[in-house]
Amino acid sequence: MKKQFIFAAFAMTAAGVDYAQAADGTVNFTGSIVDQACVVDIGTNDTMTVDLGNVAKSSFVASGDESPETKFTLTLKSCPEAITSARVKFDGLNDATNSSLLALTPEQGVAKGIAITLRTADKAGLGLNAVSDYSYPLVSTGENTLDFYSAYRSTSDTVVAGKANAVATFTMDYN
Repeated sequence: MKKQFIFAAFAMTAAGVDYAQAADGTVNFTGSIVDQACVVDIGTNDTMTVDLGNVAKSSFVASGDESPETKFTLTLKSCPEAITSARVKFDGLNDATNSSLLALTPEQGVAKGIAITLRTADKAGLGLNAVSDYSYPLVSTGENTLDFYSAYRSTSDTVVAGKANAVATFTMDYN
């Protein structure tokens, strides 16, 4: 008898019969579809390279030490008048020690104990995989320059020299 009941419950589930459940809340989704976005101008094939330089291992004495910052700029052009500001989301591989830092590309000969920090124009930490709170004002005439800063940051008291490359993509969130 038990086997038949279990089979019947399984058959009802497989057939798509749902059991009644009470709702615990409501999620409303809002937004809009814009007619046109700004034109992103960062270089050939929409790819930019930021050179963080060659930094001596001895520059990192303790966890949290940083190399000198490197400024980089994303340029937006031909923005529609209706779009007055933008926020940016950088996506990439999170560092295992500090998830707000960009992990180095795992490859043979990669440095250890190092990640990359990203910052907004006001040099506030940017983090990864989430839209920034920092909003860049945009104009519809001319170019809009969105400045950012990056640096190597040690994630360990012991740093091992090696390749220190990383890749991030970005998405513009227009307001």
